[in-house]
Amino acid sequence: MPPTARLKTVREMAVSDATILSGTPVVKGTRVPVYHVAASFAAGVPVERILLAYPSLTAEQVELACLYAEANPLRGRPRLRDSLPENALVLTRRRKQRIPATV
Repeated sequence: MPPTARLKTVREMAVSDATILSGTPVVKGTRVPVYHVAASFAAGVPVERILLAYPSLTAEQVELACLYAEANPLRGRPRLRDSLPENALVLTRRRKQRIPATV
């Protein structure tokens, strides 16, 4: 399949609708976020395990999600947390002052 046809397939597979997960791109016909699938694959999670976690997906859709995420990277900085996540383990009491983000 030529690269342009593959890119067209990728763009048709991912849909973004304000009424579904606040506009987060999802795999068409599901509520599975494209970037979650791509992040799992990038973290080294095997495709078989991703398919177990998201049974509505096919192996091709996992591959297309990775291609979509690569072609359309997320923009902006990750949000800073106001507090530690639940079950976080504090290894030191030393604190470093955070500089608040300016708008």
